[in-house]
Amino acid sequence: MPPDTAPHEYYWISMYFSPDHDFVGYEGERMIGRVTLEGRLETEGAWRWSNAGGPDTNQFDVQQGYAASKELAVTAVERRDQEMMDGRING
Repeated sequence: MPPDTAPHEYYWISMYFSPDHDFVGYEGERMIGRVTLEGRLETEGAWRWSNAGGPDTNQFDVQQGYAASKELAVTAVERRDQEMMDGRING
């Protein structure tokens, strides 16, 4: 992260219907994305992640992917959000 870029403060909440396998991330009241443990046989054990868009609530620039762990999936969502909020990605 460049020195002139302010870090964003994120937090993650587990979803009540699957508290160990489904999480939604926020920065303040703004949802930034979701990570879930994939249950399909071909991707079992992989965490699916997706971001929720950008700083403009009308912007819809969702990216998705898979990661080997929950921590890596969370990092992918947070990194994507940081880039969008800092204007390094234009939706």
